[in-house]
Amino acid sequence: MVDYTPYAEALFELAQDSKQEITWMSELKQVAQVITSVSELSQILAHPSIPRVKKKEIIQTAFESELDTTVFRFLLVLNEHNELSHLDKISDAYEACYRKRHRIEIVKVTSASKLDEDQLSRLKEMLEKKLNKTLELEVQVDPSLIAGIKVQASDLVMDNTLVAKINAMKEAINR
Repeated sequence: MVDYTPYAEALFELAQDSKQEITWMSELKQVAQVITSVSELSQILAHPSIPRVKKKEIIQTAFESELDTTVFRFLLVLNEHNELSHLDKISDAYEACYRKRHRIEIVKVTSASKLDEDQLSRLKEMLEKKLNKTLELEVQVDPSLIAGIKVQASDLVMDNTLVAKINAMKEAINR
């Protein structure tokens, strides 16, 4: 698998210097989404027999007036290296650079029923104190858990679901 981190890191360093980290991240995501969602565009940009000059014209027409100059030039560099069709992966790598720099971690929260905003806020606050990081919660509802909540972070798993407790009891009985 190809590592697109060097492209992302290079742009991220420029973004930090220019104080444009979030703006450029948003622009990268938007362009990646357009390329991914418009199948004809993604096919053209990925096709090896279509000349880079033609791809550059398409990029200019579609994006030049919509993007920060540096982000637009970054797209042109990617085009020159035949990497534009991988912008979604590069965008993800950029976002990972941003999260790492700002100590932001995505935490997956799965509950048996929908949690209200107050519950989510208290859970987030408690987890941020425990992990000493800024968190973004990815919340899912899974009724098969019956009751309770499961939290998964990079260095923490808390499974306080009824299913987990039942399984633990079964294990204890079978010993």
